[in-house]
Amino acid sequence: MRTRTGGAVLLLVLTGAAACGDGDSGTSAAGSRSQTDVVVPFGDRVPALTNGEQSRLDRTERRLVDDCLADRGVKVEPLDLPSPSAAGDEMPAWNPYGLLTEDFAAREGYGITGPVLRGDPSTGAEPARDVGEDEEAFEKALTGTDEHRRTVRLPTGESFTVNTDGCQFRAGEKLYGQDWDRLMYTYQFLANRVVENVERTGEVERARKRWASCMAGAGHSVPDGPAATELVGKRTEAAKARAGEGDGRALRSAAEYELAVARDDARCQRESELWEAVSTAQRTVERPMADKHRKQLAGYAGALERAKRRL
Repeated sequence: MRTRTGGAVLLLVLTGAAACGDGDSGTSAAGSRSQTDVVVPFGDRVPALTNGEQSRLDRTERRLVDDCLADRGVKVEPLDLPSPSAAGDEMPAWNPYGLLTEDFAAREGYGITGPVLRGDPSTGAEPARDVGEDEEAFEKALTGTDEHRRTVRLPTGESFTVNTDGCQFRAGEKLYGQDWDRLMYTYQFLANRVVENVERTGEVERARKRWASCMAGAGHSVPDGPAATELVGKRTEAAKARAGEGDGRALRSAAEYELAVARDDARCQRESELWEAVSTAQRTVERPMADKHRKQLAGYAGALERAKRRL
């Protein structure tokens, strides 16, 4: 998912949906699918980023932010975001429908406990760092000033507000090119609309019900995919706490539980034909938007490709 890294990195006022990301909307035969083949909006027009690629782009952007801060005389502790996990390039940066292949599920589950067992650094919250004694100067350099505030209206009807002199804004333009924020938020709003409309189609709702029935039959009474991963996540967090007390058995047990749930999840997705339902519905839903916003989608795709060449 292509989003800003960190917390207060951009003075932003949005009217519309939440942030989302990139991927591939193609459909493959079930046996030959890769986990990075998950269905995402406009995947035939926009490059599919892996989680590893997104992580490397975020690291590059953060270095550009720090270079900008240094040029303005703001001394802060360098921020070194963690490297992608071992399975980072086997996972999509964004998986809006929670799709899962049986091969990936058998090896990595949902990708939750494995990184912990391998000792991979956390890629969740941005690590804290020393920003010096003048925190106000740091925030002003990072997010910009009111004198350079600009409201940008998107072709989708929403708008956002940005300070164009902030280092976060300047770093994004340096990495992805001019007009990056407009292109990024246009894609995000369009993609969110697509996902919302796809989930409301009869064919996807019926496939979701078949999936839930299959999962219940396997002993997992969960209404949807997020509920299944939430159960795994809670067990992993509890196991991490116990592991910190010297009990590694809890983590191994959590990993076994994750693999079991994920294998059933992926199998039930295949048996309920969820991938096919989502892919078919999305092609219908996104076509009018793709035609109407062809230029913006092409611009967003080009920006991603340019940035990827810097990795």
